[in-house]
Amino acid sequence: MNFTRIEYFLAAAEYLNFTKAANVLYISQPSLSKQIALLEDELGVLLFDRMPRAMQLTPAGKLLYYEFNRLMPEIDLITEKVKRMKNEKLDTLFIGCVESIQLGETASTIIRNFKTRADGVELFIERYGFEGLHNKLIDGSIDVAFTFSTQVGKIRDIMYAEIEERRRYIIMSTNHKLAHKDDIAIEDLRDETFVLHGQSESMALCDDIIEECDSLGFDPRLHYAPDIDALLDYVELIGGIAFLDKSITESRSGRLKYYPTKLEKSFNLICIWKKSNRNPALKEFIKCLPKAR
Repeated sequence: MNFTRIEYFLAAAEYLNFTKAANVLYISQPSLSKQIALLEDELGVLLFDRMPRAMQLTPAGKLLYYEFNRLMPEIDLITEKVKRMKNEKLDTLFIGCVESIQLGETASTIIRNFKTRADGVELFIERYGFEGLHNKLIDGSIDVAFTFSTQVGKIRDIMYAEIEERRRYIIMSTNHKLAHKDDIAIEDLRDETFVLHGQSESMALCDDIIEECDSLGFDPRLHYAPDIDALLDYVELIGGIAFLDKSITESRSGRLKYYPTKLEKSFNLICIWKKSNRNPALKEFIKCLPKAR
């Protein structure tokens, strides 16, 4: 799929008439029809109901039209940014964050201070899961990443700086049957369902807890939620147990109860980057960080 084909589809979907759309695009009607047919073959669905006297979008066509229209302003904005970089000779710095993380004031201040100091640098901030974040860092799509210190040692050729102390908590609903207790141990959770944020994502944070359960002679029931909101819904409304940085749950204050975990591998907020990254903007950003390791 290419931008030209997308442009042709949007015109055809707007006018619902291949002849009118072709005239607007300054191409022949057969050329437009061919490109639409190629797009339909690529997607494996029909996008238009071609009736004798009228043409309508199919449900798949309506969805594609909506999504492309939603994305086009962002594509235009990206294009303008790239053109501006060429004209103004701007450097770029891509900052990644784990999607469920709350950066906190320390990290936010670092980014704001860097932006103030580096007038000639265009900043971009993106969110990914642990695996996606690491892959983006390795392939150079992002320059630095804010993540948890559980990830130190899982990516080669990185350096890091500790940004802020964090702590992982056992989290449950205030209505949970165990919420009356003053203290919770892992063995108290033998019959509970652990709610985790995606299988690969959560193992990065909770592998030591799962290992402790195994040493105590039980395998916890695991439920994987597609995102943090769904995870917290399950904890609050259905009664699961989560293991998270407390700041992630701030929006649900008063509805959840927190217990510090007795197992505590390093769980601080850190900033990581590749040693081999030669981006000059990264070099300046590192100067804003605490001492690197």
